[in-house]
Amino acid sequence: MHNYLKINVLLLFIGLINIQVQAQNADNTYVRFLNTSAKVVQGKITGREAIHYDYDGEDLICGYILDIAVTKSWKGGDQNFKVFASNSDVLMDGEYEYFLFARKNPKFGMSGRDALDFINCDDGKSTRMDVSRFEFLATRLRQQIFPLISYDGGDKIVDEDTGIVKRGQWMMIVSRIANSALPFTIMRRRLNNGNQHVIEEMNYADFQDEFLK
Repeated sequence: MHNYLKINVLLLFIGLINIQVQAQNADNTYVRFLNTSAKVVQGKITGREAIHYDYDGEDLICGYILDIAVTKSWKGGDQNFKVFASNSDVLMDGEYEYFLFARKNPKFGMSGRDALDFINCDDGKSTRMDVSRFEFLATRLRQQIFPLISYDGGDKIVDEDTGIVKRGQWMMIVSRIANSALPFTIMRRRLNNGNQHVIEEMNYADFQDEFLK
């Protein structure tokens, strides 16, 4: 019996360490984004250009060039810029601001084979294409572009799970396996806003307090 209790305590201890390591790794993902990004900003998408690719005779969209009008900057200055984003699930219809990480493209301005890189396309496909004209990138599987939603307007919206009126600004989280890296130390809740890609929202002020202060 004594040995049985020892084993259970040991397993519990190992489990707690594992949870802490996973949480630390999750936090480190966005610390790493902050450190490696050339741009960490809030802004509006004022234009978008779809990048088409001929995939064995099939016309695929392999990302978008987004025109970003910066409204707030934590890194990289407040100048407007263009960024290439390979995933359309973060692009919302209507007037939204976005929080985004964008890294400098190491292949910018190159030519020949040095200009090629793998890019995700529609229908779960990927291809190797010339990316040399894109100065900034937001192409990782982990979410780098977050649509922002505000509940500080006139309409009162009640959270379905808690029955509490929603307040403040929140970051929309899309359905990606890689988004398990998002920190659970920040308040999150389910979100059903009619967009099939959006599954949760995360408190924007808490995110800033943890990573941007």
